Amino acid sequence: MKKLLAFSLLLTILLGNSGAGCSGSKSDDPQPDQFTSLIGRWELTEGEVYAQDAGQPQRMIGKSGPGLAYIFHTDGSYDGCVLPGSEWDNTSQSGQSGSWNCTTNKPGRWALKVTKLDGKTIDDGTLTLTAPTLPSPFVLEKLFVGTASGGSANVTVLVGDTPVKTDASGRTSWATYHFVKK
Repeated sequence: MKKLLAFSLLLTILLGNSGAGCSGSKSDDPQPDQFTSLIGRWELTEGEVYAQDAGQPQRMIGKSGPGLAYIFHTDGSYDGCVLPGSEWDNTSQSGQSGSWNCTTNKPGRWALKVTKLDGKTIDDGTLTLTAPTLPSPFVLEKLFVGTASGGSANVTVLVGDTPVKTDASGRTSWATYHFVKK
């Protein structure tokens, strides 16, 4: 039951992130660094949720697949997208199955802090997403943005981990997300 609760909480946060919100921005919203590698559309290929009890090896407690995307704009805003009929869809989404349903009023702000580069590849950084629909920012750290082999072709990927959370009993949890640039 705890595994389901942890995965459900993470799924709720991500679904709230992709929903519509107000279009205004506050001065304390994050602003993007002068780095353009995130500009464009990124589609989730998979997400994995992990947990680890004190003194035990880590274990995967949940996995999600395609159906979530983000479109990052140069002004620091982003649109969240869901694919109706996917596991990311919920009753508040609309649209025809098979067609992406994206917000149109750019409800969120993104900020990228790059801490390590290798040429044009981001070897380490932090991506922070905020939106009026989120109770707290969604953060991906240990960020890698660059080229990877995808079958017989090279693809541009974004891979990052959510910050590790520790509960009162010393159990930790985090998630890893893999996106491909479209």
